[in-house]
Amino acid sequence: MRTSIRFVITITVALAAIVATQTAASAATAIEYGLIAALIAVA
Repeated sequence: MRTSIRFVITITVALAAIVATQTAASAATAIEYGLIAALIAVA
C-alpha cells in the first residue's frame, strides 16, 4: 500500500513539474512576442 501511495505522489509531482514548465515556457513566449510587438510599434 505504501508503495502505491508513493508511486501516485511521484506521478503527481512529475505532472505538476511538467505543467509548471509548460506554463513558464508559454509565459516566456508571450513576453517575447510582447517585446517584439512593442519594438515594431516603436519603430
